[in-house]
This record gives sequence, C-alpha cells and structure tokens, in this order.
Amino acid sequence: MGPGSALVLAEQVSVLGLRKVLIVTDNFLGSSGILDGIKQQLDNDGVAYAIFDGVLPDPAFDQVQAGEALLRTERCDAVVAVGGGSVLDAAKLIALLHNNPGDLQFFDGIQKSKNPGLPLFAIPTTAGTGSEITLASVITDPVTHRKVPVVDSKLIPGYVALDADIMKGMPPGITAATGMDALTHAVESYLSKASNASTELQAKAAIRLIFQHLTRAWHDGNDLKARDAMAVASFYAGSAFGRTSVGYVHGVAHQLGRVCHTPHGNANAMVLPEVLAAYGNCIHPRLADLAVLVGLGTETDPPSSLAQKFIQAIVDMRAEMELPLKPKGLQASDVPGIVEDALAEAGDLYPVPRYMSEAEITAIVRGLLPAN
Repeated sequence: MGPGSALVLAEQVSVLGLRKVLIVTDNFLGSSGILDGIKQQLDNDGVAYAIFDGVLPDPAFDQVQAGEALLRTERCDAVVAVGGGSVLDAAKLIALLHNNPGDLQFFDGIQKSKNPGLPLFAIPTTAGTGSEITLASVITDPVTHRKVPVVDSKLIPGYVALDADIMKGMPPGITAATGMDALTHAVESYLSKASNASTELQAKAAIRLIFQHLTRAWHDGNDLKARDAMAVASFYAGSAFGRTSVGYVHGVAHQLGRVCHTPHGNANAMVLPEVLAAYGNCIHPRLADLAVLVGLGTETDPPSSLAQKFIQAIVDMRAEMELPLKPKGLQASDVPGIVEDALAEAGDLYPVPRYMSEAEITAIVRGLLPAN
C-alpha cells in the first residue's frame, strides 16, 4: 500500500517468475497514461504483456469471454487488473475462466469452480467496491440484463496494491460515488446478522476513515493522505462485507443498475439513509455505536437520537458531494418489478437485521421517482 505501490506490485510479477501477463483495464484508463509506469516496470524486468481494454461498466459475459480469448491467444500466465470495480470483477472471472473453461452461466452461485484461476494482481483505481479483496464478482447476462453473482473463494486476488498516486486523477463524482459504495459495504456489514468481532473491527475502521476523509478527497483530489485513507477504507469494507454480505440497500441498488443503468455507487447513495431509517428501532443500538465512533454524540445519549444523527450525517455528506438523488429514466411502471426483485435478492441472499415488507420497499423506491 501507499503511493508508488503499483510499481512495487508490478515488480513482483518477475520476482514470481511469470513471463507474460494480460493487463485488464478499460478504454479510458488504457489511453490515459495511468498504465505507463506499470508497463515500464514490466519492460524493465523483462516481462511481456498484452492489453485487454474492452471492459465496460457493468461488464457482461461477452467481455469476459473476449478477455479470456486474448489471454489464451497471447499465452499469458497471469492477469494484472488495473481499474475500478467493473475491471476488477471482469479480470477475476477472466483468470478463473481460463482454468475452468465452459459457459459462464455455470458459475452463477456459490463455489462452482473446480480449479484455481491464474495468478491475479489487482490495482484498484477507485476506492469503493472492495473487489480487490472479495470472493465475489458480478457479471451481466447480455440477454436478460440480469446481474449474475459469482461467489467463489478462488476469485480473491493473490496480490493487491492500494496506490494513492493512481487514484489522484479520479473525478469528484466518481470519488463521491465509490466512497459511498464503501460506506454502504461497511454499514451493511456492521448491521448484518452474520457479523462477528473481526468483521465489526474492519467495518468500524472503514466507517471512521470514510467520515474523516471522503469529503476531503472529494474537495481535493490531490490530497494523498485522504486518497490513501479511502483506499484502505475500501479494502477494510470489502474484507468485512465479503464475509457478512450486505442488505436491502444493495438489493434495491442492483435493480436500479439493471433497470436504469444507474452506476452502483450512486444507486447505493440514493437509498442508504432511507433504508437505514426504514429498518427502524431494531438497528438503533448499532447505529448509535457508529454515531459515537464518528463523533456525533456520546454513549450517554439516547440510542434513537444517535441513530438519527448518524443517518442525517449520511444525508449531509451526500448533499455536500452533490450526488444525484434520482435515477435517470425511472418510471412508475418500473417500481413493482424493482421491489419484487429487491425483496427476493435480500430475502434469499442477505442476513439482514430484519425482513422488510413489500410496502416498506415500495415506499423507498417510489421516493426515487421524479417529482411531478
């Protein structure tokens, strides 16, 4: 971790005896100059590389298949992922698919692969998804547009660099959205019925760092201390929710991505305070802990008051960073399907604090409709 760590990570490729790597990225990063130092380090160490820059937001099956085909053609023996959550998710599946050939639909579910993937090096360029440390990858079926969750311990990258230098160029809007994604991971992990002492320690560390540094990074993208702190926060949040899973915020956000193509971090930000408020009294003691953690009160204050202060602090943070509050293109006719799928996702996959009713989730989603 730390500024320059991406080059240290690139150097380890040759130390490990690897001869040729596939660099997985997106078109913007591929032409931005961010890869220059990494490529130069590989050149200096005599490691050949090919570049796959075809990853798009919310990557689909065909992008993973195209990346794996290039990897096979170029006879690469490792994958280096440089990018945000979409790039990391695609790269994880490219590395896994190479040693587990077949239909990507097969991987839908939990622990479906038989063989370890190729060695995978992850260099996140955003601080939010935590994909560099999770055992999950989300891939889109291009026919149904359904987001297919692949959960497999073999997806966890073996080598990670959290490099604040690489994150300096992140635009303010992406800084805000990915930071709120990390906050959602940490909060939902802390509220999960599957949480334990270890995940709670990581979730609380992430939340403390995010409250201290996210708006700083948004106001000044060159603030390396804030960038470094956010990279660590994202990593801790990813490690925590990778073991506890998430909740209704993600259940709704995934459907907004499917229906309205809302970027995931923005979708989480749109509903995080609203979902926390809807949970009600059952999470007030936990939110009170977090309010005290970030300096919004003391342990002698009523839990309900502290919980409201914590929720309001998220609302205020969202407003300060000028995050959008409404998904583009959402229509009233979309609401029933979004609610049904969100209830099914959370009910089937997530150890939520309590199960919500159809009416409760409908009220949250209807609140996202444009004003008449």
